[in-house]
Amino acid sequence: MARRSLRIVQFTAFAALGSLWLLPPMLGGGAAGLPVSPAVEPEGVWVGLERAGDAARKVDPQGRYVVAVEDREGYGQEELWSLPADDRAPIRLASAPAGGEIQAFRISPDGALVAFISGDGTAQQLFVVPIDGGTVRRIDADRPPGAAIERFAFRDDSAALGWAIEGGAAGDVASPPNIVQLTMIFNNGFESGDSSAWSDTTPNVCPAPTGGPTNHANAVPPGAVWTANGSPHIFTANVQVPVGVTLTIAPCAEVRIPANMYLEVDGSLVAHGTPLSRITIHRNAAGAFQSIWVRSTGFGDLSFLDLDGGGSSSLNAALYLEGTGAAGVPRAKLDHVKITGSGGYGVYLTAKAELAAGSRDLVISGAGATSATAPFPMRLSVNAAGSVPTGAYTGNASDFLQVEGGTLAGDTTFHDRGVPYQIGSAGATFGVLQVDGGASLATLTIEAGVEMRFYSVAGSFGGLFVGPGSTAATGRMIAAGTAAAPILFTATGVAPPAGTWEGV
Repeated sequence: MARRSLRIVQFTAFAALGSLWLLPPMLGGGAAGLPVSPAVEPEGVWVGLERAGDAARKVDPQGRYVVAVEDREGYGQEELWSLPADDRAPIRLASAPAGGEIQAFRISPDGALVAFISGDGTAQQLFVVPIDGGTVRRIDADRPPGAAIERFAFRDDSAALGWAIEGGAAGDVASPPNIVQLTMIFNNGFESGDSSAWSDTTPNVCPAPTGGPTNHANAVPPGAVWTANGSPHIFTANVQVPVGVTLTIAPCAEVRIPANMYLEVDGSLVAHGTPLSRITIHRNAAGAFQSIWVRSTGFGDLSFLDLDGGGSSSLNAALYLEGTGAAGVPRAKLDHVKITGSGGYGVYLTAKAELAAGSRDLVISGAGATSATAPFPMRLSVNAAGSVPTGAYTGNASDFLQVEGGTLAGDTTFHDRGVPYQIGSAGATFGVLQVDGGASLATLTIEAGVEMRFYSVAGSFGGLFVGPGSTAATGRMIAAGTAAAPILFTATGVAPPAGTWEGV
């Protein structure tokens, strides 16, 4: 999918409207601090053509939801609600500040978002929220006293939200025409392998904590929640999540792990950040921490999380996932997780550990910073290769996905993830991959565009073998490249000479 760029634009060309901003709905925090360049942008006239907003009940274009404002009698506080057309329960989208009101709202043309103005009589702000509930994000920037949002509207493609500002102590807000080129956060899905829109291009919208620091050591008690306000959460010894216990890390929480310490997960780790309220786990000072170590009885459910500075020499990976030796057992689900600056591997899936279905948008960069034997973004068994999610895996000491040599005993697909797969490596297994389901048929599927490099060492030549060499149909390979995206089988190294690997 092509990278999708959107703009924040301020206009002064519409005298009757004052100044106008155009901003992608998923971006929060207004335009403060963003680099600008002069431009005159005719786009946005659609805002001027919109009628003034109101708080009347509205139905989304697809007829799935009715959106309405409820006046909480006796509380002096209005709430915005979404009422599904089916039998599902009503969804509370947002509340106005105490003593305030929802002054106006609009539903996007695709029915996915609701933009609304909320205020308490002294100030008003513009927000956007998913129509089926979720994180409420402020869109506009702070304004001079008395400056009000006159009009706001979604563009026809629902990809941008514009608004006009009027009033203020000195009349209309005056700013030179300018334009800021931005990319919608996390919108490209990484189908193109483009990680330039990753979360660290936009700062977290997190309040400064007042309850921390909080120290942690040894076993986590049942029901433990590490909050944002208790940040930073600092290890004074290794921390363990016992079997049957869940540790929850809240959005915006910060965790600091000193050198050579680790978080051992024998139970469950649930760390769900949001696009603008990410969780950060990083080294406390100089020296890499060991790992987030998910053992064979544990599971990690991580989303919108930044993991930096792990991978010291003991476990040799910032995220170490330990399987049971049986294929098909997931140890973690990763959704928009970014791993940077690991001393060794970014992720190591050992003993046939896999990533859970639904994992996506994993970014690993800076892996192999201090370990010559673990320079790769990921190391995994051949049976787990199909669980490598969409993402970006470049900027490491070696930009290959390292697959341990061995036997593929079940169906597995090597997806095109933008970097080659290296079968085997120095200090590990050499590069032999055999497709052999034993009593049943195992199928290796290789997507168009995949590159597979086979490692050989000391006369032991790597290669790909389909079936055990008998007449039994125990192995099958499906590899259909295209002219635009051919499949390549080769040896390791740059332009390897003939005879450096076994073949297929």
